[in-house]
Amino acid sequence: MKTRNNPTPLLIGFSALVALFSIHGNALAVDDGARAYWKGRDGTQVVSFQYLNLNMQASGAQQFDPAHYIYPDSDVEANIAIASWARHMTLLNRPSSLAVNIIGGSVGAEIDISAPGGSSSQSASGYGDPSLMLDVNLFGTPPLKSGVDLLNYEPTFTVDAAVMLAIPIGEYDNDKLVNMGLNRWYGRVALPLKYHFGVFSPGYMSSLELTPSVWAFAENDDFVGQTLENDPMWQLEGHLTHDFTAQFFGSLDLLYRGGFQSEIDGVEMGDELNIGDLGFTLNYQLTDNAVIRTGYSSNLFGDSDVDSSLIRIQFVYGWHQVSENMKKLQQGH
Repeated sequence: MKTRNNPTPLLIGFSALVALFSIHGNALAVDDGARAYWKGRDGTQVVSFQYLNLNMQASGAQQFDPAHYIYPDSDVEANIAIASWARHMTLLNRPSSLAVNIIGGSVGAEIDISAPGGSSSQSASGYGDPSLMLDVNLFGTPPLKSGVDLLNYEPTFTVDAAVMLAIPIGEYDNDKLVNMGLNRWYGRVALPLKYHFGVFSPGYMSSLELTPSVWAFAENDDFVGQTLENDPMWQLEGHLTHDFTAQFFGSLDLLYRGGFQSEIDGVEMGDELNIGDLGFTLNYQLTDNAVIRTGYSSNLFGDSDVDSSLIRIQFVYGWHQVSENMKKLQQGH
């Protein structure tokens, strides 16, 4: 029989634990990550630093997607760093969060393509396009304005709405196929769905998470002197998460991306995207405030001519001023 959270443990530990799960990191349309849409107490702030290593070989592939560094007959390696800040709040009496992501790094590519620029070895480094993301719960989560609200929170099925917008100020060279910035506005609308099972207490929590979303891209009117346009990209992200201990959880991860047909000056370039990734996430709670997360994924279905892998290392730190004051009082400060 499911039981509610025991009110005797310290509120501060549980409050920090839940808050650290909720951090969004969007970079070139990679996944949000396991437990990204879990809610923290109103006023909780979270900062995150993550490193992503992407390797992709697309020998023989006809797909073309500069947003993901996919080019026919190419070999690409990207090293991306993302710094994020998020704040949990109550918006229209619904638990919400606002996140800001700053992106930088480098990418190198060996490309053999008949598109503008021809066969070449290209690289780029610097800042990418920063993004803003607003997430609002629609169903299943009450306002979490106090530690008691959070402690009594026992979710089952929840539905959110999330909107992301990237600002095209990243570094861009119109003579290159490969860039950190995309030289165009783009964004995403998502509908995160979560089903929680097990007791909602550290060490016993499990969840099934599905996030269907659609990406839309404005045109790039200076793509090697020509105009690049793309159809919307459809994305489905899934996570099956489970607590192994109070400090450690794991997740099986899925990410599918389709659509995104590219056109250069009105002429279709390559095929639509068709990439399915499977992977895992390991998340360890270092302290009440700090988490370290690692993950790996690789494409296992979809276009057989694309071979890609992604390694993620992430450090997350979260806090709430009331919780921090309570800890100081308990320590005699």
